[in-house]
Amino acid sequence: MTKFIIFTTPRTGSTLLIKSLDTHPEILCAGEVFFFKGDIYHTEYKYKFWRLPVIGNKLNYVINYPKIYLTLSGFLNKFFASRNDGITARGFKLMHFQTYYTPGIFSYLKKNDVKVIVLIRKNSLRNTLSDLRARSTKVYHNESGVKTDAIPKFKIDLNELGNKMQQIEGFNKQLENASAGLNRKIVYYEDFENWDNTIADLQDYLNVTQMKIEPVSKKLNPGKLEDMVENYKEMKDWLLARGYEKYLD
Repeated sequence: MTKFIIFTTPRTGSTLLIKSLDTHPEILCAGEVFFFKGDIYHTEYKYKFWRLPVIGNKLNYVINYPKIYLTLSGFLNKFFASRNDGITARGFKLMHFQTYYTPGIFSYLKKNDVKVIVLIRKNSLRNTLSDLRARSTKVYHNESGVKTDAIPKFKIDLNELGNKMQQIEGFNKQLENASAGLNRKIVYYEDFENWDNTIADLQDYLNVTQMKIEPVSKKLNPGKLEDMVENYKEMKDWLLARGYEKYLD
């Protein structure tokens, strides 16, 4: 049995990757099993948090911390246990911020030789715009063939853009640093442009039978930034003044 996680941050194509890998008959790829706020992909595998609705999420995290500390190994052992179902690779998605309230997660991954697919989006501008656009439009994924031009342009707050880009660049470094020393494979969102080769490489890494896997969804955002951003000229000038010209079309 190959044990694995997809270790990432928001808006990196992780939902596309887990749902596409999950179509392979030998792979079980669940969503964020440590997602606190709601349901996940393969919700039957979600960790059972204590939740008190009268207090905020931060206090709920504090309350759950000792519970997770005591039950993490048992929960993961059960998740990764072999079953008579033809599955030879079992995994789930772990978001970077979830490691803050899952004490012992890294030592478990190392001790149990869990393979770590580190998924990073190198273009922090595109990552930021994808996040801000999704929050603005409430459209997060494209699994129903929505045309990219059907979603209206949105106006960028440049201060918010700059802060978010710096945050994402910091998170990317943390992903690499946190996974150093683990059995990892770094994959970039940009590698999805060569989808077949990327997926074939991941199948080798997960030790499953090679087969063609189609992406379960299409890109949500347009290729040209000016088709996405209402104040594109203002944003472009701001990026050029700060040395971000490599991210422009």
